[in-house]
Amino acid sequence: MNLDERVERLEMELAHQQRVTDQLNEAVSIQSLDVLRLQRVNEQLIKQIEELRLGNNGPEEVIDLEDEKPPHY
Repeated sequence: MNLDERVERLEMELAHQQRVTDQLNEAVSIQSLDVLRLQRVNEQLIKQIEELRLGNNGPEEVIDLEDEKPPHY
């Protein structure tokens, strides 16, 4: 294998590595956005659960959700 072939092979491998790196970067970026979205949804759900636990009349009427029975009981 002469020098030109070796250089060409290395250039091809570098191009492949750059493509793979770009694909991985895109995947990480998408997952980062998904994590942020899920964190916002989680915060909203926690807020809704807390509102349900406190009830409509404020903190004097706290409902313990662990003692609540599901509607089918």
